[in-house]
Amino acid sequence: MSYPMPGRILIVDDDPYICDAVELILAGAGYTISAVNSGKSAIESIRSLMPALILLDVRMPGISGLETLTSLRRAGVSVPILMMTADNSPATLQEVMFLGGSGYVLKPFDADDLIARVGQTLTEANAPTLPPRTVRRMV
Repeated sequence: MSYPMPGRILIVDDDPYICDAVELILAGAGYTISAVNSGKSAIESIRSLMPALILLDVRMPGISGLETLTSLRRAGVSVPILMMTADNSPATLQEVMFLGGSGYVLKPFDADDLIARVGQTLTEANAPTLPPRTVRRMV
């Protein structure tokens, strides 16, 4: 399946090895990548980087990924944000969705699965939306 590759992907993870691995995988698939190592750096650089998608680690020192997600959404950042986590507990995953996450990728991840998830998320984000329908009462 072919996926669109618009814009840049921002990787946010405090582990430089994770950033390097994700960058290697996604750059190899043709994506343009930027990486930062903290939630604070992500918040500070979001306007200048203008990513089409953000991959954000849930657990980071300082500002956690969930706090970063909340801050970005409150600031009006509407790009898809996929959370990266090793914690697949229902409570964490529900919180991700409740706070405005577009989904999640479980660590450790498979390269093909990561590429497919990123492509699917970008496709969904770029899909045309239909205007809301008006429901008429039957008389």
